[in-house]
Amino acid sequence: MRQGLLLFAFLPYLLSAQSKSFEGQAFQFNGGLIGGGTASQIHGDGIGGFNKIGLHLGATIEIGWSENNNIQIGIIYNQKGSKKPPNPTAGDYETWRYRFTYIDIPITTSYSYGIFDLMIGLQPSVLLAAEEDFYGGWLPTGLPIKEYDLGGVLGIRTVYGDHSHVFARVTQSILAIAPRPETPTGTPRWNNRMLNMTVEVGVTYMISKLDL
Repeated sequence: MRQGLLLFAFLPYLLSAQSKSFEGQAFQFNGGLIGGGTASQIHGDGIGGFNKIGLHLGATIEIGWSENNNIQIGIIYNQKGSKKPPNPTAGDYETWRYRFTYIDIPITTSYSYGIFDLMIGLQPSVLLAAEEDFYGGWLPTGLPIKEYDLGGVLGIRTVYGDHSHVFARVTQSILAIAPRPETPTGTPRWNNRMLNMTVEVGVTYMISKLDL
């Protein structure tokens, strides 16, 4: 896994150079870096609201498909999970958090509409760590979180400068990330099939100019 991530870290530079040899062809490749913030929640844990804040960081390639239609493939380290904030006004001082760290591999296609691109696709993910904090420190969770996830992606972006995009996107698991409990009503913090849900904002910086 580490060797694969190291290879992908250098992939944008290789593709940036390689794109020059594709001039005049039907496709063009551009590589870049991606990073930003992730606000997340977990459907099924009994708490609503995108209260868990994390980071995402990785690399991406963009394949020029047509004038208004391109393909993006990324590999992104992403911190997801959920958080129950306290509510002192209601006499509730309890707080707890889940942190699920993934390597996301979003595969999207973009459609241009004026200055904006609409992005839609799928996102396989591999779980790196599943932790919980109920008593003031992170420990491995006792929940049977699966080692993989498959989600849907919907986003929007716009060009910022010559080399960058600013983007916002939402993702949600299609498959449950843990099996539903046999007795849901007996577990107040986990009463349905669990799904990752995120709202992500960030910047994509392309190594070569965005001239797709």
